[in-house]
Amino acid sequence: MSDGGQNVGRLIRAWCALAVAALAAACATVPDAPAGPSLDAIEASLARDIATLSDDSFAGRYPGTPGEAKTRAWLIDRFVELGLQPGAGDGDWTQDFTLVRHTPATEPGSVTAGATRAGRSLRFSDDVLASQPGADRAIIADVPMVGLAPDVETLRPGALANRALVLPASELARLGGELETAEPKVIVLTSADRQSHERAARLFESGRWRLDSDKRDHALMLLSPEDSARLSGLIGSNARRHPDGLGVISYDTILDLRFDQAAERIDTANIIGRLPGTVEGAGAVLLLAHWDHLGDHCGPPAAQDRLCNGAVDNASGLAVMAEAVRLATREGPLDRDLIVLATSAEELGLLGAEAFVADGPVPLPTIAAAFNFDTMAVAPRGAPVVAVGAEETPLAYGISEVARSLGREVVSSAQADAFLRRQDGWVFLREGVPAVWATSTLADEKAFEAFLEGPYHGAGDEFGPALEMGGAAEDVLLHAGLIRYFGSLQTYPGAAG
Repeated sequence: MSDGGQNVGRLIRAWCALAVAALAAACATVPDAPAGPSLDAIEASLARDIATLSDDSFAGRYPGTPGEAKTRAWLIDRFVELGLQPGAGDGDWTQDFTLVRHTPATEPGSVTAGATRAGRSLRFSDDVLASQPGADRAIIADVPMVGLAPDVETLRPGALANRALVLPASELARLGGELETAEPKVIVLTSADRQSHERAARLFESGRWRLDSDKRDHALMLLSPEDSARLSGLIGSNARRHPDGLGVISYDTILDLRFDQAAERIDTANIIGRLPGTVEGAGAVLLLAHWDHLGDHCGPPAAQDRLCNGAVDNASGLAVMAEAVRLATREGPLDRDLIVLATSAEELGLLGAEAFVADGPVPLPTIAAAFNFDTMAVAPRGAPVVAVGAEETPLAYGISEVARSLGREVVSSAQADAFLRRQDGWVFLREGVPAVWATSTLADEKAFEAFLEGPYHGAGDEFGPALEMGGAAEDVLLHAGLIRYFGSLQTYPGAAG
């Protein structure tokens, strides 16, 4: 493949060909870009950044640790080198937020729960597990217990408000999204056998990280097989009960629940840089890559190496993003603002992206295009491009045109659907922001599978001479082109805020 300068020159000529007739003359006056670095030079730059960020001294970049502090400092220095301004508001580089994880308290008597029906009362055993986000202590009294008709697939918003839904634990995953919108006060999970109970109990005991600002308040309660059978006996048969118009069955039973929880909190931050555009009100192009990784939690406690260096995941994403910004912005500012976002807590549930969406410095409707950089150093040179999420956005055509101008092709991948919701771009796409993960990684399925089955989320994800950066270098040129294309009102006039 020819070097970056020739590629960028062809890209500008391609943009001219795409411009509407009224803009053709103006576009034709844009000169070819100056000669750029070779792919070898880009790989060398990526190697320096990846080696630094995945060094043992960064301690696996876990949120709330000295590794975070070192990563923050590196990112801010890098953003300054790129000519970015603080983008978090009020002259700050950081969007600070707190994570919280609740787990069941282990002290005797930390949970008391019972049910009452027609004058008969039942007190559950001490085996009950309970949790509720946003509260260290919960008191839930006099809540009617209900079930669902067997054929229910969807639930109306608010259909379970102020009710306690009794549900087999095996059904929780199937109905998860529907239950969120139905807004139950409590979900009472029943267990058919000891094995299913132990499987669900492990999830309770490990807890789930959330934003501390997330005050969704439904509680979860897990019953042992014995308590599940006792509750079933109290409720009685459904044979004579009929669901209401929402598919909800009333059990004429009242739940009372009180419990304490252990809470763990982490203070962390997204790092945000900004390059103002030249056209006021033209909106923004957003670039994002997660900076966090898993710290020293890789492998069993007795393992010799438990440090998760995260070279591919996701030092490579940060490196590709930074180099793409450097190449794109040396031609001058865009029409649109350029927002560069390094997110925290992706590994804990896409939580940095959630924090930006919930309370970021940029109104979401003003984001014309967003591109995520994740796990970029996998495929060799010559790989095509997979654009995860592109078909859900108006960006697909422009991405294909930019790729084509660089001699690359956008292809489909069986992995795309599986990973759509497992990367930060999904949080933005869910909120209506056109967000795409454009990468060579998923295009080489053999190499990607080898990474997933090998060093992924393990101590082996380290920098070394065998690290493949050829596809990542080509993805730098791709994203430099995408930044210019979607940052221009001539080549992409749509969706400005």
